[in-house]
Amino acid sequence: MRKLTLVALPTALTLAAFNPALAQDDGSTDTDAGTDTAEPTGAVVTREALTEEREVVDDEGNPVLDADGNPTFETVETGWVQTVETPSGNTHTITKVEGERAVVTHEKAERVARAERPAKADRPDKPERPEKPEKPEKPERPDRPGRGG
Repeated sequence: MRKLTLVALPTALTLAAFNPALAQDDGSTDTDAGTDTAEPTGAVVTREALTEEREVVDDEGNPVLDADGNPTFETVETGWVQTVETPSGNTHTITKVEGERAVVTHEKAERVARAERPAKADRPDKPERPEKPEKPEKPERPDRPGRGG
């Protein structure tokens, strides 16, 4: 029990000290609705539903009519389109229709021409090094007695 108390007390104090710091507002403005009041620094993502007007039919496949005898229609979501605009100006679009594969398209932003770099200054030619004198030949070693040379 004594060992448990020695470990539990510092642990509890540590959690109490760091827990309020974790609950503080970090200043971000991200919301689930996608409304951001701060100036965006990253990619902008938008998502739209693809909808289609379909005629309402009963169990037998006959159209359901309203009080005036006109067929009734319902709006059905058939997929979605997600667009990602990067800070560099590139646009990526993902289109997903029910029952089909997703189609991804990429549009690159036109690059803005960079200002030309100034021409490098001409370096002065290095002076030529003087020729090194030839090394004298090494004298031959005399044969040493006792070595099997």
